[in-house]
Amino acid sequence: MDAAVSDRDGMLGHQRQTARLIGRVRWAGVALGIVQAVLTSNPAPIGGAIAIMVPGLVMAAYNLPIAGLRRVPSRWVEPVVIGALVGDFLVVTAWTMLTANDIYSTSYAAFGLVAIEAAVLYRWRDAAGIVAAVAAVFAGFYALRLMAFGFPPQIGSVVYRSGIVLLTAVFTGAISTVSERRRERYASLLGAISDLGQGLIITDNGRLVYANPAYERITGYSAEELAKRRSLIELAPEEDREDLVRRLAERFGGGHNVPTQYEGRVVTSDGRVIDVDTAIRPLRGEGPNRLIALVRDITERKRAQVDLEESERKAYLAARLDPLTGIANRRAWEEEIQRAMARSRRDGSPVTVGLLDLDGFKAYNDDWGHVRGDELLRSFTARWREPLREVDLLARYGGDEFAVLLPGSSVEEARLVIQRLRAASAALPSFSVGLAGWDGAESAEALMARADAALYNSKRAGPGRVTVLATSHERVQSWSYLLPRLIAGRDIEAIYQPIRRLDDFSLVGYEALARPAGFGVRSSVEELFDAAKRLGFARDLDWLCRRVAVHGATSLPRNALLFINVSVHALLDPLHDVDQMQLLMRWAGRDPRTVIFEISERDQIADLERLTGVVKAYRQAGFRFALDDVGEGHSTLEVLTEASPEFIKIARSLSVSVETPGPRSAVQALVTFASSSGAELIAEGLENGDHIRSVRELGVRLGQGYGISAPRGIDQMSDASEAAPVPIRAIS
Repeated sequence: MDAAVSDRDGMLGHQRQTARLIGRVRWAGVALGIVQAVLTSNPAPIGGAIAIMVPGLVMAAYNLPIAGLRRVPSRWVEPVVIGALVGDFLVVTAWTMLTANDIYSTSYAAFGLVAIEAAVLYRWRDAAGIVAAVAAVFAGFYALRLMAFGFPPQIGSVVYRSGIVLLTAVFTGAISTVSERRRERYASLLGAISDLGQGLIITDNGRLVYANPAYERITGYSAEELAKRRSLIELAPEEDREDLVRRLAERFGGGHNVPTQYEGRVVTSDGRVIDVDTAIRPLRGEGPNRLIALVRDITERKRAQVDLEESERKAYLAARLDPLTGIANRRAWEEEIQRAMARSRRDGSPVTVGLLDLDGFKAYNDDWGHVRGDELLRSFTARWREPLREVDLLARYGGDEFAVLLPGSSVEEARLVIQRLRAASAALPSFSVGLAGWDGAESAEALMARADAALYNSKRAGPGRVTVLATSHERVQSWSYLLPRLIAGRDIEAIYQPIRRLDDFSLVGYEALARPAGFGVRSSVEELFDAAKRLGFARDLDWLCRRVAVHGATSLPRNALLFINVSVHALLDPLHDVDQMQLLMRWAGRDPRTVIFEISERDQIADLERLTGVVKAYRQAGFRFALDDVGEGHSTLEVLTEASPEFIKIARSLSVSVETPGPRSAVQALVTFASSSGAELIAEGLENGDHIRSVRELGVRLGQGYGISAPRGIDQMSDASEAAPVPIRAIS
């Protein structure tokens, strides 16, 4: 719609301008009429000079309104133009009729003027039709004049001169048509730009020459209002104008005339400040100061860009912040320690890191619950922030373990910082610290491994200690250093300890025990799993151990039960649920009914109801459960009731002490419970024949331990040897 209106307005504007130009030429026609009246004498015009001058005066009379055509309403432009054209035709016809001897060819020139006028105002086909009509009427009038007045026509002259008039008109009309088509294409282009919401303006020395409707919509000003301004730079906010003038002068001053594009601001008619993208280039051949510019409203885009940048900033901060405490997380720590080491390489300044671990936090969590535990973590971090400098970094490294980065501080200076942290959190429980100074060459992982080893030494020495590992030359085996590599490289292997019947020592199944590759059979990995919980790797480590256990068991007897340790937190993890475990079973070709999950009774179980639902889902898939380490935890009866395990594994501390009254009574109670619930008892940690005989006499039918068989890797056993009973010494 806007394009059609703009095209119509452009056509009317073209006719206005052309009609005014022809009006100026028309005064020459009036002058020609007067000359004709004065100079034509042989024979004299019919009616004399007055008869010739009267049509000229009529022409002058209707030519006067043409000068004011700019102010004529649009709907009257076309009628005025046609009326003037008809008037010109009638005046010229009258002159032709009244003039007997046109020695100056005035009538031909006048008819040529009419023909050219029609050709310019209209297309060449219309002009040709008008001129053809003029030629026909011209010939008719010559014939009529011959019969009425006896003026003999000069046929050759008439044909020649009429042909010249006709060809001139057609040629002029063709040129006008080409120009009109170009103008229409130009108008269509302008309309398309406007329809796309692109403002287009042409300026001369900063003043508006042309503005399309889209620019009017963008600014809220009409083209007439904009044309009254001394410069369109006045549309920019006052604080932007000086810089805008400078930039435009650099581009277009001194004859440079280099196209440019910039983003700026415009104040609209209603006072809003909008963002615009402007592309400016000089109009070649239109003068040195005439410019054309495309203007696009980018307010929404800029607002979206600001919103996006803010969202990305928040996302970046959220990805670097611990959601519980609001301090930096492990990811932020790893980025910042690399920056600190890079600065140290440049200027040689020291860098010291510290690992802080809350003493007794697990017991605090068990006694008071996770909500109080979270409050304690927030209290520590809130108090620790105050004594630190802006360049220092406090981060949550995992669980109840925190890290502090002290760029520019030596180890001795770091001790003073730790003292300030202790003073700030004096009202809270104690914490242990491990410090390590960077040697300028080791990796960040190696530095943190030394800090972790120092922390381990502090924990072993007692609560509230600070240990410094000053040298980087000794080999440090730190789980915080090894854990990410173990998980990334899947460098975990499984060994299997047989579980046998205590009467005939026939094979019942195996317990899969996971450990890093290369660790000895008797090497303890309890610290590995504690570190995984502390550092947030427990879920990944648990799933990796399950995969390794199931994969290795493909070489074991298919009918042998496979006992797999799983933490309560991992069991409740929605990421590695029963569906994923079933996929693992199908991949390994193992029947889920041969797999027993061992839940440690030492794990705190905060949501027994949810545990019951998850256990039910696993049972429906065919899996069974064992409660591990019974006798060493603090929720035995409740867990036994809710979980209803198919197997109960008696903790080693009870199995090897059944000759004493307390442990003996506990084992007897478990035997009674197992008999009534249908569960099977397994005694763990049986080291010799005495242990085996004692628990067997109390009614325990299954057992495992080094007194029966040590754990071994798959490559150290065979199906035949493992299926056969193993002779046990000292059993009478």
